[in-house]
Amino acid sequence: MMENNTAAAEEVVESTATAEAAVAVKPKRHINQQKLQDNLWGWIFCLPLIVGTVLFIYIALIMAVLVSFTVYSSTLHGNVFDFLGTMFTGGEINYDGDLLNVFSDQVLVDGKWVTRTDALRWYKYIFTNVESSCADAAQMELEMSTMGMTLFNTVFYMIGIPIGMVLSMFFAVCMSRDIKGANFFRVLYYLPSVASTVAVVFTFNKLFTDSGVINSLLGSRIPWFNTGDGEPLLGAEAGIDPFWQQGLLNKTMVVIMMVWKGLGGTIILYIAGLSGVNASTKEAAQIDGASGWKIFWKVTMPDLYPVIFYNIVTSVIGGMQIYAEPELFFPTSGDNHLGLPNMLTSGYVSLIWFWGRNPTTSVGSDVIDLTGMSSTTPFESLGAAYGMILAIIIFVLTLFQFWLDKRNAE
Repeated sequence: MMENNTAAAEEVVESTATAEAAVAVKPKRHINQQKLQDNLWGWIFCLPLIVGTVLFIYIALIMAVLVSFTVYSSTLHGNVFDFLGTMFTGGEINYDGDLLNVFSDQVLVDGKWVTRTDALRWYKYIFTNVESSCADAAQMELEMSTMGMTLFNTVFYMIGIPIGMVLSMFFAVCMSRDIKGANFFRVLYYLPSVASTVAVVFTFNKLFTDSGVINSLLGSRIPWFNTGDGEPLLGAEAGIDPFWQQGLLNKTMVVIMMVWKGLGGTIILYIAGLSGVNASTKEAAQIDGASGWKIFWKVTMPDLYPVIFYNIVTSVIGGMQIYAEPELFFPTSGDNHLGLPNMLTSGYVSLIWFWGRNPTTSVGSDVIDLTGMSSTTPFESLGAAYGMILAIIIFVLTLFQFWLDKRNAE
């Protein structure tokens, strides 16, 4: 009996050892050629996007941050890569016959480094610079912060975001119902989103003229486009800054146009979100006797919240970067005494463009020593500084929205 037990135990031990050996010896893994080829083609298609993102976003952002602390000007320094290279080599560049240290803007005078200004010169300039808030400085010399005026204009244009959200939600709910011609109306409302911005601005320009359709419907002659040429701007004669009268009237036109143009894209997103609302929950609510309004707020809206949150975040980011619409509606006509963007209507981005690419004037000698420079020397570094401030504002607003979203989820 004991011999049988011993033999059985030995067999168990041998089988266990054999199993362990089989586990220890892993079979060779064959390379799936088809999967490898698919991955290769996937990376090939993704490569342009990766290179473009790294080159034109990340590297460009780093360069813009560095340039914003310098006195870089393409007129004086040429290639920005050569200019930035001096930061890492510790060398200096030649600047109008003087040696210039990139960050501190120091010149070598009689063998000693003399500091003209500091690296934060542009940021101090941005927060302290004031200009006439009137498009025609001869009419009124009230001065306001340049950054404050353009930021106010930008925030005013964002009034159209909640208006557009409510209207697009209403139309989306209407078009999500089983009605005849629903697809036709979806296409019709989406057309403005794909229309050319220039064409849309031209159309609204005609609608809001003194003898246009809008004034005809209102039975008035509201001076929507008064620029001060030939007659004073609204408010100027009464001693009121036109920024708060003519400017608000001008900006209202832009808001109306942007709401109309942006409805289509938001409607499509809401229709897609409404198609994902839980039908069984709505049916249960109807059986329990809930009204249509309660079903909308208690069932539809919670399921639609991700779409609403996405629309809000992207709309705020896009709204802070508004540029083309007000510039096309109210282009700078040259009556501005500094040739700056139209302070009554231009958004914050217009300052980035003006100083970064198309300046017609230079900063004052109280900001930087202009000795030996032209009075119209452009400083792209100032445009970069304006851009960095906008990036920080958008970043903070986006973080705040995500914080509110997390708080609501908890």
